[in-house]
Amino acid sequence: KIAGIVPGSIAEEIGIEPGDTLVAINDNPVNDLIDYNYYEDGEYLELTIEKANGELWLCSVDKYEDEQIGLIFAANVFDRIRSCANHCLFCFIDQLQPNPRPSLLLKDDDYRMSFMEGNFITCTNLREEDYQRIAQMRLSPLYISVHTVDPLLRQQMLGRKKPAEILLTLQRLISMGCRLHTQIVLCPDINDGEHLEKTLDSLANLALDSNRLLETPEGGVLSIAVVPVGITKYQRNPQLRLFTPEEAGQLIDDIETRQEQYLQKLGSRLVFAADELYIKAGRPFPPADHYEDFAQIENGVGMAALFLKRWQDIKDQVPQHPVAAGTAVATGTNGAAVIRDIINEINQRSGSDITLVEVPNIFYGPTVTATGLITGTCLLHAIDKGQYQRLLIPSNMLKFDEDIFLDDMTVSQLSNKLETPIDIVGPHPADLLKALFSDNSRLNKA
Repeated sequence: KIAGIVPGSIAEEIGIEPGDTLVAINDNPVNDLIDYNYYEDGEYLELTIEKANGELWLCSVDKYEDEQIGLIFAANVFDRIRSCANHCLFCFIDQLQPNPRPSLLLKDDDYRMSFMEGNFITCTNLREEDYQRIAQMRLSPLYISVHTVDPLLRQQMLGRKKPAEILLTLQRLISMGCRLHTQIVLCPDINDGEHLEKTLDSLANLALDSNRLLETPEGGVLSIAVVPVGITKYQRNPQLRLFTPEEAGQLIDDIETRQEQYLQKLGSRLVFAADELYIKAGRPFPPADHYEDFAQIENGVGMAALFLKRWQDIKDQVPQHPVAAGTAVATGTNGAAVIRDIINEINQRSGSDITLVEVPNIFYGPTVTATGLITGTCLLHAIDKGQYQRLLIPSNMLKFDEDIFLDDMTVSQLSNKLETPIDIVGPHPADLLKALFSDNSRLNKA
């Protein structure tokens, strides 16, 4: 279905309308945005359009090679997203509350979403035609969940019936020119220790080999994220546990030792520890340049360092007058570790008395520390009715397109129950300042 038309575009000129369906371009079926972008890139096109009333139109288009048709779609994938067929022992979706909102239950393992949105895939459902399409359309980079290179251990971790090899898959993708960002969800006593060393050695060797091979100048392993397993109060697997602070600290030390070695050999640190490991270990975050191009920031790797760097760039813009009395900023445990010093500095510079509310997660359990998993229920337990005159919450607590928490409570409902106005704050520290000092228009994102 076509959701919209760009004003003044070719599509508008030839009479295509929202509600019509794009069936094919030059007789090629269009199953996703990749197809659309790929086949649209030509000077002469024949579009097969099914009108909302069922009529079929064949539209001939002459255009410049890089000129766009002007169709807007509501989703990146037009057929069904390929779902995950694994049963990972650490799967976070399997640890959700009973009867969650249906959209939370989608287990995406679709290589197209990996290319378009950076979603991690296991590659266990790749078919031969998928490899051919990846090569033909140069779908790179891809984001791969490795976890371990031991096929039998990976079989156990992914809940597969057969050994789940990954090295041959990675080698094939690299040989086709694919750049790969990889992750290891690390579970204590399962894929850490010697297993982790073997996995990192194997991935680093792929990165080294791809640098040496002239026939694959574009392909290779570009980054490895080591992310600790997340556990909610609903999980029942006795194999799973969290890292201790001491284990997290040792893991950071081991990773940072490897980073120095890789930097000498590859010109890149290659492997990076998730921010959560630094918080667990009580370690300061590395400087922003440690994370190079922030290849896995959406995976919680380097997000804190980038936020702190951006704060340094704008902190001199803090107004010299206090915010309104009774203002509070709510965040999760991880978020509090990042912004506590920033709130203190804002208070000192402006003469304010902003309260930082560190909200424990009672909905998923105290072991869940990510701010994005805080719910309205958690906020109700952490804050008394009328306790503050104004409450600021980060936007990542909410559904991306609606003001609704993971427990389906809306911001309006929470505000009414707390009898407190609530402001939603964007992800940049400048967003925080603008929200706090809403009467100040001089703040600009650095």
